[in-house]
Amino acid sequence: MPVRYTPILRWKQGERIALTHLSPGARVDVTPHIVLTQAQFDPSSKKAAIPTKAKKKTPPPPSEYLSKQISDAWGKTAFFLDASDLSGTPSKHGLDDIAAKANAAGLSLVPSIKLNPPPVYASAVSRVVKHDHRGVALRISLGEMSSAASWMGAWSFPFSETDLIIDLGGSASTVLALGASVQMSFQTLNQATAWRSVTLASGAIPATLTGYTVGCTMLPRAELQLWNLIRSANLNYELHYGDYATIGPDSTTDGIEGPVPINAKYTILPDYAIFHGVKIKGPGAKPRDQQYRSYANHIVKMPNRSPLPHCWGDQMINAIAASGTSQPGSPASWVSYAVNRHIELTRHQLP
Repeated sequence: MPVRYTPILRWKQGERIALTHLSPGARVDVTPHIVLTQAQFDPSSKKAAIPTKAKKKTPPPPSEYLSKQISDAWGKTAFFLDASDLSGTPSKHGLDDIAAKANAAGLSLVPSIKLNPPPVYASAVSRVVKHDHRGVALRISLGEMSSAASWMGAWSFPFSETDLIIDLGGSASTVLALGASVQMSFQTLNQATAWRSVTLASGAIPATLTGYTVGCTMLPRAELQLWNLIRSANLNYELHYGDYATIGPDSTTDGIEGPVPINAKYTILPDYAIFHGVKIKGPGAKPRDQQYRSYANHIVKMPNRSPLPHCWGDQMINAIAASGTSQPGSPASWVSYAVNRHIELTRHQLP
């Protein structure tokens, strides 16, 4: 059974662009997990994901626009969606509208839920699962995994229709240090072979680069090391892989005012290259284009970079490094290059 890869995404512009440009091979056995927020979905929000041109006219219903975004970027292959942040009532929730529009577009939406979710969201997930017959994803913490015996009897859906995602958040490095004890936890996972699938997801990218030295810092891909460690423990089930696709699990841009340092990330075989820059205004400032061009030049010279010829993100970075006059991109552009490269490389590394 091939290993499935689940990148956890927040459906920001750069992530959507990254998915759009994935090669056919990087889409095989990949199921993105989209975490949707009310700010992205609500058309009255300034941060809602509605196209600029549409704002001059009557914007499309948010569920219709979201479905088009997913269709354009990902297509009709299955994806998980956590819409628990959306508002609703016991009989009508934002997930209901999204699922209806997704079905109309021929998309394969599988709702994702956590233990003890908002009741209105739990009701919506039940309706969608009953109507669509695609099952459900359950995202739990390591602590909830350890206490599974206390809640599994009350789980509302058949195990055989549930994709279990054990999400460690940003604690991959901490859990990795547990060594054999964490291996044993997965060896004795309750009903491991009964779930439709079991995925370990985590992240190692810090929520903020504050305090990091300006320049390039290499960070181990602890989440991949952890998955390899646990998978080597002779499990009697397939353990699938998930991560946060170079975005810190606890990262947020809410309330952050500019100008901010120009940062970037790039994934190589064993590590993340974290580029921490400076602001574009004020003491010690440098132009944004200059910083991005220096990152591209650094990346192409990395001895263990392992560029992928079919990777759009690599192609874009190569082009920036090769030209002293072309535009070196924007923050959203560099997110798209990094996420595209990360998914391409990770799918290439997994069995």
